[in-house]
Amino acid sequence: MTAGTAQVDQAARALVGRAQEVALCLDFDGTLSPVVDDPQAARPLEGVVELLPSLANRFAAVAIISGRPAPYLAEHVGAIGVRYLGLYGLQEMYEGEVRVDSRLEAAQPAVAAAAAALRNSSAVRESGAWLEDKVYSVAVHTRRVPDRDQWTDPIDATARQIAEEHGLELIPGKMVWELRPAVRGDKGDGVRRVVAESGARAVVVVGDDLGDLPAFAAVAELAAGGHDGLRVAVRSEEIPTQLLATADLVLEGPEGVLDFLRLLAA
Repeated sequence: MTAGTAQVDQAARALVGRAQEVALCLDFDGTLSPVVDDPQAARPLEGVVELLPSLANRFAAVAIISGRPAPYLAEHVGAIGVRYLGLYGLQEMYEGEVRVDSRLEAAQPAVAAAAAALRNSSAVRESGAWLEDKVYSVAVHTRRVPDRDQWTDPIDATARQIAEEHGLELIPGKMVWELRPAVRGDKGDGVRRVVAESGARAVVVVGDDLGDLPAFAAVAELAAGGHDGLRVAVRSEEIPTQLLATADLVLEGPEGVLDFLRLLAA
């Protein structure tokens, strides 16, 4: 699993051989689901969901860790045995109930006020950008905006100003700006929790965006502490160069992820 040398089939064979010790941590958008213009229309690639229950039975843990709300993940994946960590790990579906970090609950009024400010801002109104209300965070999407390049700077400036005014932090992504409480929590924390709670001795992280960088960093940290790790980047035209630079293995789009999961389930 040395960086730059792992091949898909070799990596899969190595993981299957010790499946009970391995935690699989998967992103959703751009990884299990193709990127679509309407974020609410995102669904897992056909064939993915059917593989997940058998993987959850075989491996130490299978978790989907995403910026999406956990209920969204549970609704649209719905595979038995899979853990759903939403809002970068600060929210999780557990036995049909949602567990949320208490600090997010306390900050919800600030998020609601920021959402209203964004909705009323000229940059969002005039561009036609879409607001995604995640209850504990709010995101501005420009994927469907005509001439979106000309709106990037105005929306970025507006999002930063409103985040500062309401004491929130700004998390940029691919054609998206997310405003969320300045509560410590990223995908790396979710990865560490899944590994600790499952007792896994190896971890695989699969992702495609800037939000997956902390998860890749967690793999490196766990490796330094004696775990084995594999950082898998999912290539697209929009993949951040930083993610490719730190990946041990690169898959070609969600279709490549599906093929990789099939090898793990075989």
